[in-house]
Amino acid sequence: MTIGAEIGKGLDRVRALGVLGAVAGGALLLWGARSSVQGALESYLFAYIFWLNFTLGCLGLLMLHHMVSGGWGFMIQRVIEAGMRTLPVMALLFVPVLLGVEILYPWASPASGAGDQLWRGYLNVPFFTARALLYFVLWIVMATCLGSWSRHQDVTGDPRITRRLRLLSAPGLAVYVLTLTFASVYW
Repeated sequence: MTIGAEIGKGLDRVRALGVLGAVAGGALLLWGARSSVQGALESYLFAYIFWLNFTLGCLGLLMLHHMVSGGWGFMIQRVIEAGMRTLPVMALLFVPVLLGVEILYPWASPASGAGDQLWRGYLNVPFFTARALLYFVLWIVMATCLGSWSRHQDVTGDPRITRRLRLLSAPGLAVYVLTLTFASVYW
């Protein structure tokens, strides 16, 4: 058996354990929701943001690496690229937050009467959803571009791609910081 095959088997075991852990976590969340839906949603949101920050941290670190062209990033580049590729999954895992927005946030409940007219245009469920969608689209587009360009550069060795990666990463970091800040505050 080759080393690659052994690594593949090891990764299959890790993947199976990950799926098993996700199923067990989902079952525990549903069991906890029997006694308190709000408590279960709050716990889910806390855990969700915790894990999302790992994924987004990989995206920010990769853009920083491309922007400064430091040698330090080459050792971890593939690992952080793999980490940021989980963004579509994290977008899908945001659906329970959207479904429970009226339970999680007092301003979202029509019966609460929270807030005055000034904030009603900003703090409402459709605009909250639109902002979340915008954040995920921006993050996923940046991650997809960076990842595909990097793989293309590995195949072709084209040095012009380094410039393209840098040109996306510099303004991308500004977009990243702003969207992550807004998402962190509002979620």
